[in-house]
Amino acid sequence: MLYRVGINTLPVSIMIDLRQLRYFVTLADTLHFGRAAAQLHISQPPLSRQIAALEEALGVELVARNSRHVALTPAGRHFHEQAVRLFQSLEAAVNSTRAVARGERGVLHVGFTMSAAWNVMPPLTRIFGESHADVRLQLTEVLPSELGESLLSGVMDVGIAFSWQRADGLEYLPIHTEPLCAVLPKNHRLARQAVIDVAELAGEPFVTVPVAAAPALYELVIGCCRDHGFEPHIRLQTQLQQTIVNLVAEGLGVSLVPQSISRIRLEGAVFRPISRPRIVEQGVIWAATNSNPCLAPFLNCAKVFGAV
Repeated sequence: MLYRVGINTLPVSIMIDLRQLRYFVTLADTLHFGRAAAQLHISQPPLSRQIAALEEALGVELVARNSRHVALTPAGRHFHEQAVRLFQSLEAAVNSTRAVARGERGVLHVGFTMSAAWNVMPPLTRIFGESHADVRLQLTEVLPSELGESLLSGVMDVGIAFSWQRADGLEYLPIHTEPLCAVLPKNHRLARQAVIDVAELAGEPFVTVPVAAAPALYELVIGCCRDHGFEPHIRLQTQLQQTIVNLVAEGLGVSLVPQSISRIRLEGAVFRPISRPRIVEQGVIWAATNSNPCLAPFLNCAKVFGAV
């Protein structure tokens, strides 16, 4: 295949063959037609013809020749410097393009739910970033109810969230599990117990996420209460786990939250393990049709992360 470079600052008729540039750079490096031809695996006559054709295209003399000596003209020395830079830029462009195709360079849009921000998302993205420094992770917090559409539409390449009822076309890889725990006001009658019997929370006002915002987590909380023989009395609903903890700290109710949320250190709230907890599962979710090359190495990293 023959490659030609159009020089926009020169007349339209001037087209330079990259083969001619390679021949010229080799000759400029050796300053000897015989040695240059040997390195290029051609004979001297074709080399001489290509150098002459290059000079004719440029309209300048690049090489001063005599029977004993080959030297670059001032224009030739300048053109040699520019040609070397061009080949370096071309090599960098080829390498970076191949890196993009392999998923080693580019942008990956990652959507995560708030709960993932307290457990899975920080270490997973840090590990991936350390091993794929040329991939820029664009991180965006989203509601669980909005994640599916953003993945199917291509707004997000991959999500980190709870296991949930996924729409057709979405794939899921579990990578993390943890139990639910209780969060109580610090002056609650059960706050001093080492482990909370969930049945003792029957009749208490609960603060939960709305089912529409986080269906998987809502069902886990309600299901855990039912496992212990009661239907929870839901007093308040809010979309964010941090807001739930804040409302509990203000004495407005109790709640069951993923254990990792206990990392929120908020005056007025205490976290306690519970008896027979339901298990919260989180993982990565992506559209089967997503073609971002950076997705595959991210999923491989997630598999290793989940196996540890």
